[in-house]
Amino acid sequence: MYNFSFNKTYFWLLLFTFSVMEVSAQENPPIPIEVEVRTSRNLNFGSFTAGNSGGNVTVSYDDQRSVDGDIFELNFGQPVSAALFDVYANPGTIIQIEDMGPFTLENQETGLQIQLFINSFSTGQRTFVTQAPNAQTPNEIFVGGTLRIPSDNSGNLPGTYFGNFTLNFIHQ
Repeated sequence: MYNFSFNKTYFWLLLFTFSVMEVSAQENPPIPIEVEVRTSRNLNFGSFTAGNSGGNVTVSYDDQRSVDGDIFELNFGQPVSAALFDVYANPGTIIQIEDMGPFTLENQETGLQIQLFINSFSTGQRTFVTQAPNAQTPNEIFVGGTLRIPSDNSGNLPGTYFGNFTLNFIHQ
């Protein structure tokens, strides 16, 4: 004779065990996944002068300026600097930097416009993994770029240029 009451007891014991215990195969990710980016320093190309042929002025992510074409560096005025962004995110977060360039900078006195290209990142590429030990410690991301100075400047080139650039920090 088969004992159904014994099997019923095991069935209720197993049902009770699985209803109390939570079984998971993988640790849940920290929730919520948040990324906060703060601008700590602006991109500055310093002072330079341009001849009639134009050229390019580049500031790399490590604050090094280089020129080509008919451009001459001047060593006065504001110091050359790459932009610095502090990225706050959980350790191990994969972040991709997306820029919407090229961007336009405008001379406030003459209205002449020059183009800015964002093309130098301290991460080496546009996708990186956050390394800071926690979400309260910033991951410093240095960003450089290139100014394209037009060849036809007809005397309207000197002055101070202002503009903005936008970077999207996308987490995965």
